[in-house]
Order: sequence, then C-alpha cells, then structure tokens
Amino acid sequence: ALPGMTEIHQDRTIHTLSEVTQSIRKVVADRFPAPFWIRAEMNKLNYYPQSGHCYPELVEKTGDRIVAEMKATIWRDDFQRINERFMEVLHEPLKNGIKILILARISFSPVYGMSLGILDIDPSWSLGELEREKQETLTRLKEEGIFDRNRSLEMPLLPARIAVISVE
Repeated sequence: ALPGMTEIHQDRTIHTLSEVTQSIRKVVADRFPAPFWIRAEMNKLNYYPQSGHCYPELVEKTGDRIVAEMKATIWRDDFQRINERFMEVLHEPLKNGIKILILARISFSPVYGMSLGILDIDPSWSLGELEREKQETLTRLKEEGIFDRNRSLEMPLLPARIAVISVE
C-alpha cells in the first residue's frame, strides 16, 4: 500500500493521484540513480532561440514504425557545447532525423511526467552511423544494378536539361 491519504471504501483501497505519482517518482529515482547512455533518433529537436533550450522528441524505429518515443530536455549551456562539437566533428549542427548516442538522466515529475535530461551527445557515434547508412545504400544500389547506370548514358553534345542536386 502507498503511504499518505490512502483510504478504504467499500472494500476498495483508494489512492490519491499524488500518492501514485510520488511512488512512480521514487521507483524511477531508485532504479536510475545515475546518467546512462541511450541510442535513439532525434525526431524533432524543438529548439527555442529565446531561451536557448531544446525539448527534443526522441524515437526508436524498426523500419518505418516507431517502437518507442520519449520527450527530453537539453538546457542552453549543454546545447551550445553539444552543438559546437557536432559542428567540429560532423560539420553540421544537431538536427532532426539524425541517429544519436546520448548521455541522459531519467526523471519523473508528478506534474510533467517522464523525461530524459540530456547531458551529452557523442557526435563521433553519429558520424559512424551516417557512414554505415551510406555504405548500406551503396551496397544496395550495386546489388540492384543501378549504381553505375548514369555512367552508361551517353552525354549529348548540347544538354537540354541540367539539374543541380545539393544540400540546403
């Protein structure tokens, strides 16, 4: 039984909402006392320029199906440090859709629910994931026989159309 305002009514034990949420908070704090590393995908960064804080939505996918989702926070100073390291290692900022390895502390608030407080993100892990995805794509294109298809085309003396494919 939970301590506090528990009551018995018509042979039912009744707890207050605050009792239940405080019990959940204690279980989470006891089970996860220290930060730990978590692999996830940054679904949405949710950066707020006024405060400098981020409230990311993290997901784990199997194929295109989301199998886990959780909200997180990155406070301004941590975000600035993490983003600078991403620029140094990946030459691009932290953004939506990238696979990440985070150091986080899990917490449960009776008012705000469960969340992850992100303390650090390893940009070299993300770089390795991007390289792995690139190699898988190249292998698949070669297996499907379309990797060198454009090279087999003959270039006309005067091209009728030209397309530039570039990053944003």
